Amino acid sequence: MVAGQQDQRSNAYALMENPHNIRNLCIMAHVDHGKTSLADNLVASNGLISQRLAGRIRYMDSRKDEAERGITMKSSCVSLAYSKGDEKYLINLIDSPGHVDFSSEVSTAVRLCDGTIIVVDVIEGVCAQTKVVLQQAWVENIQPVLVLNKIDRLILETKLSPIDCYYHIAQVLEQVNAYMGELFNTTVLGKTAEGVERRQQAERERRLSERKISESETAPEAKQIFSDWGIDQVDDSDLYFTPEQGNVIFASAYDGWGFSIAHFAEQFANKLGMNRTVLNKTLWGDYYISSKGGEKKIMRGARDKRKNPLFVSLILENLYKVYDTVMSKKDNIELEKLAGCLGVKLPVHVLKSTDIRAKLNMLCNKWLPLAPAVLEMVVEHLPSAASISKERAMKLMCSATQRFDSLPEKSQELQNAFVKCSSDENAPLIVYVSKIFCVPRKHFQDEKSEGNKGFHVQNVKSSISEEEMAKRREEARRMKEAATGNSDDSKGKELSSEEMAEIMRQQQEKLADKEREREEKQKLLEEEVFVAFARVYSGALKPGQKVYVLGPKHDPSKIINMLDNGELTEEQLKDNIHVHIGQVKGIYLLLGRELEPLECATAGTVIGITGLEDQIIKSATISSTPVMPAFTELTQNATPILRVAVLANVKDLPKLRAGLKLLNQADPCVQVSLQRSGEYVIVTAGEVHLQRCIDDLQERYAGVPVQVSDPIVPFRETIIEKPKVDRLNEAIEGENVNTKVEDEDPLGRVEINGSVGRLLCRAAPLPESVTKLLDQYKDLLHLITNKAGSVVAGENIETVAESNGMEGKPDLESTQKAQENLSNVTLKAMSELRFQLDKAFKEAGSEWENAVNEIWSFGPDGCGPNVLLNRIGAYKRPSIWDKATAIDSPLAAYDTNFVTGFQLATAAGPLCEEPMMGVCFIIEDWSLPQKECDTKQFGISAGQIISLSKDTLRKAFEKQCQRLMCAMYSCVISVTSEVVGKMYNVIGKRQGRIVSGDITEGSTSWNVTAYLPVIESMNFANELRKSTSGEAIPQLVFSHWEVLDVDPAWEPQTTEELAHWGEKSDSENIAKNYINSVRKRKGLATDEKIIEYAEKQRTLSKNK
Repeated sequence: MVAGQQDQRSNAYALMENPHNIRNLCIMAHVDHGKTSLADNLVASNGLISQRLAGRIRYMDSRKDEAERGITMKSSCVSLAYSKGDEKYLINLIDSPGHVDFSSEVSTAVRLCDGTIIVVDVIEGVCAQTKVVLQQAWVENIQPVLVLNKIDRLILETKLSPIDCYYHIAQVLEQVNAYMGELFNTTVLGKTAEGVERRQQAERERRLSERKISESETAPEAKQIFSDWGIDQVDDSDLYFTPEQGNVIFASAYDGWGFSIAHFAEQFANKLGMNRTVLNKTLWGDYYISSKGGEKKIMRGARDKRKNPLFVSLILENLYKVYDTVMSKKDNIELEKLAGCLGVKLPVHVLKSTDIRAKLNMLCNKWLPLAPAVLEMVVEHLPSAASISKERAMKLMCSATQRFDSLPEKSQELQNAFVKCSSDENAPLIVYVSKIFCVPRKHFQDEKSEGNKGFHVQNVKSSISEEEMAKRREEARRMKEAATGNSDDSKGKELSSEEMAEIMRQQQEKLADKEREREEKQKLLEEEVFVAFARVYSGALKPGQKVYVLGPKHDPSKIINMLDNGELTEEQLKDNIHVHIGQVKGIYLLLGRELEPLECATAGTVIGITGLEDQIIKSATISSTPVMPAFTELTQNATPILRVAVLANVKDLPKLRAGLKLLNQADPCVQVSLQRSGEYVIVTAGEVHLQRCIDDLQERYAGVPVQVSDPIVPFRETIIEKPKVDRLNEAIEGENVNTKVEDEDPLGRVEINGSVGRLLCRAAPLPESVTKLLDQYKDLLHLITNKAGSVVAGENIETVAESNGMEGKPDLESTQKAQENLSNVTLKAMSELRFQLDKAFKEAGSEWENAVNEIWSFGPDGCGPNVLLNRIGAYKRPSIWDKATAIDSPLAAYDTNFVTGFQLATAAGPLCEEPMMGVCFIIEDWSLPQKECDTKQFGISAGQIISLSKDTLRKAFEKQCQRLMCAMYSCVISVTSEVVGKMYNVIGKRQGRIVSGDITEGSTSWNVTAYLPVIESMNFANELRKSTSGEAIPQLVFSHWEVLDVDPAWEPQTTEELAHWGEKSDSENIAKNYINSVRKRKGLATDEKIIEYAEKQRTLSKNK
């Protein structure tokens, strides 16, 4: 039984008291798979909306642009009450977006939940975003259950027979379980594809070294190796979705019906006289009913014996009968008989209705109600709010790169508070805010009631006092008598024109005051209020309570010594930007579009908090003790890649700044920055996300019109090996030689010999496999750089550093402490990365034989995909993998400065000052001037070394074959067969390429995967929809960086090119166009010529 709306509100506090009966869950799926329709049905079960409108009203989508686009753009929560027997449950349901641009909203929802409902469209199957949300649930350690939605489309659209429908559903279920198995194997085996290959290689080497051992002896040993991987020791019984376990619901959210296997097992157990448990295990699978010998038995092997499985004969055939009767035959008499057989009584107005979909919805919803089936599965198979394990608490408190025992002892004790989930007064308060969102004040129940009271004062006559009414009547009578002259004493009491004007003026003033007051109150109700979307993990939160607001970078070890009786004063926190003291203004129960005030929020509840908007940016941890470590960062699946500059009128600049601050605070994915040029830039995940941010900025946060620049798409600069073919694909050899090659060093070495010393270096393209590894493990590279620290000069060099304004011996204690705090998992990952890099270097050729041990630094920012190699014979510094040490060498004093020059060079390349990627700088020689034997007389400043390093490395880059790298979208498109050709044309025009395409079995829909340059993706979705009449739906997500194989400075050089194009080729150079557009935007010089040839221009019509 599902409780009503009034019961929900009256019992809210009672339900919050018991965290064991609280379920926090979110709905996740690919876009348009039916999440919001499912949420509508669950909301309707509590009476918040009409059941007739469920699946159509989209109650959880409250934004205007959500209704226009038909997609969910934000995570929103609603609290529902559910009763099963004597137990009552509080279910906090979060509806999350499915569009890839808003995957950050999914991350904010997952962090607050203990379980999730995965919705899969049985027509489209497992799509790209389905895999993403399954992986996200796996990473966050939350329990999933499955809803196979849109089965009605298999019946009505694809026209599949019941048996084909069953096999199609089974195939989709197998796809989901196959991906779950892949996630399980990756985690348990602890290896990626490279790890598999490495183990296989080790196994081959072991076998080669033990050739003399017989096969009989090696077989058990090999078996032992595989057993050591831990496959058999890990329990995966709860990993997969199986209908007989009850964690799968078959549904049509649009038609309002859904069921589990247990529902029909209970129905048919009495009718067939069979055991309910047996039916529950056999209704799904290759089982059928045999009637041999007059006795009904359930047998295995339905497919081999060409029998219909039980799921077909007992369930699907009945569903097909219902749809055929209502949608095809449209016979009310037969419909009424069918409803009677199903135990459903249809109202007369429904039978007389001409809306056949309403009839179907009413019949199916009463026969197989969706909400009770889903909510029953939720309370039985998803964990309660009080079931947080110690392992999950540890992951929330401590990142994977840090050891848990490195936290202060008082912080470690808070792990038990997560597990207990207690609301006692003595329990520490622990609350996590995953995001900030805006709500109009009129949606608050308390504010709404007050606003309505004020509204009625101006609009309802009955609310005007009797005295005021009498005064108005008297004034009206006097005015009438004065106008008509009918009063008995009119001659003596006639009003002058001045008196009449005064009366009219007073009336107008009163009306104007009341109108102004009404507008002010209406404006107040429309005002946006920031609400923190949060979950209470321990303790109880009350309005007016003072709490510590801890930022994402809060480190309790830095303030543990400042505690005075466990508290910190505001005076002590003046200089600490990561800890603030705030006061909670209000606490609210989230009801979708409405918010209801609460007097107290206990452990396990998901709530909204007001009053802390000045202390929170994006996310924060709230606690009653400052020793609570900040929660680990959210897992973000979308990379912000699309950026634009926003402009406003000079007088509106303060409002624009304030609006950008609010936008940055309210959107978990957007990035706002101020460029050196003075431009305000916002970075978003995609085109739809960008449009939403601009609309919010203009309408909600800044309230002023803004101008948006063309999208600022990032590029990367790289170098490649000298090409062996020209642009005509002719080999550069023999007679087809490069006619413009100058005599120079074939390796492209650059030598500088001046007052600051001698430097010899060259640039080389990194092997592709090495570049991928460096780009993939950026966070790990950052830790490796911090772990290594800086090389320290020996004692005899200290005075040199001091004389040049540098520190002589950097303190190594912080570096050593950082090394100690790293977890074993992180150290193992570092070792694994070093092994993989070494293997990739060796596979690239002999010139990279010992490169992994010569790595000086990564760049830019110490964690980029570029490498600085040290091959200086006289300077044997430790590599990046080793600990920082002191070296007795003159070069050690300038080691950090040289690396800084490398970081600056890789951060802005010479083509268009975009970061470099896949470049290796090899330093072959570096020496300081030997004017004097005494090293004190070098007289070289840090800036000179930085400039020397930066300029020389850029020159080495320019000596090679330079190329531009474009950011690429992975574009997944669902399209019908009729318009596949038109889709190919649109992708081809935008420099994209098709990677794969396959038709979905059992339908006319194609799933096509393509790569599309980000710079060519503007308005791509709209053009694709127009070209395909709305049949193609693209999903764009950042994939990788790809080399644009066009020389930006290309001119005809080879014999064949000169013969084809001549010396003055006028063919379009895409790479050069991209570079010039970037250089223009940055205010850099370009080589474009307004008049290329200063000759007299002549028209074709008049040969003058």
